Amino acid sequence: MNPSPEIISGSLETVQSVFRSFRTTVLERAGNSEYISKQGDGSPVTASDMEIEVATQTALKQLYPDMPVYGEETGYGGTMPSTYWLIDPIDGTKAFIEGTPTFTCMAVLIGNGEAIASVIYNPSSDDAYTAILGEGAYKNGARIDLSTMPLPHEALCKGEFIQALDPLLEPAGVSCKEAPTGGGFGFTMVLDGLAAARFNMHSGGYTHDYAPGGLLVREAGGVLLPILEDEYTFETRSFVACHPSLEAILRPRLGQLRTLEAS
Repeated sequence: MNPSPEIISGSLETVQSVFRSFRTTVLERAGNSEYISKQGDGSPVTASDMEIEVATQTALKQLYPDMPVYGEETGYGGTMPSTYWLIDPIDGTKAFIEGTPTFTCMAVLIGNGEAIASVIYNPSSDDAYTAILGEGAYKNGARIDLSTMPLPHEALCKGEFIQALDPLLEPAGVSCKEAPTGGGFGFTMVLDGLAAARFNMHSGGYTHDYAPGGLLVREAGGVLLPILEDEYTFETRSFVACHPSLEAILRPRLGQLRTLEAS
């Protein structure tokens, strides 16, 4: 299907509504949830993950019966339809289990090979970050424009890269710190002007982990620099999501980033 603007905006609002409806439950369970480890990658999954994903799928299918909906927990892969929603019910499940408020609920609408709408919802702060391709990014309905924000002095990466990345970022007055648990939360730090960049390197995640935040950063006026590929796509896993002022520093250093990524 080729979704109309009304279907795109309406389905995005539906996803947000379901995420918000679980806020009280999620906050009550944070730090107090049992979990099991997935057979595939050993990552944890809780009852809340499954409940949020199924509820989102059900709500979308009731209102938009022709819209395919997939999720992290119920599975996806292989030959996918041209248009579909992809749900990450709790990104940063480890943080959720520990009660650390860096977990989020995320979703992205894929259409004809690109991300066309996305949301990251933070239950702890009750903040919703949304984007529609070509229409900008918003936080609780207010436009996000990274070009009007000063360049932050900190960037996010895995701890193993701090020593190597700091010299690359020094000309911009930026240094690295270890990224918090929960990729979605890291993207929101870039969107809030709290982090100059989020380095996605040595990443074990999947499309549902990165595509929602990637669209948001780009629509907010940020830059997505692929490290191992020539062009960024919604399936890219190795990239930097950064403040626009940092692009001039990082783009000439992509070769060094590739070397680090390959190490």
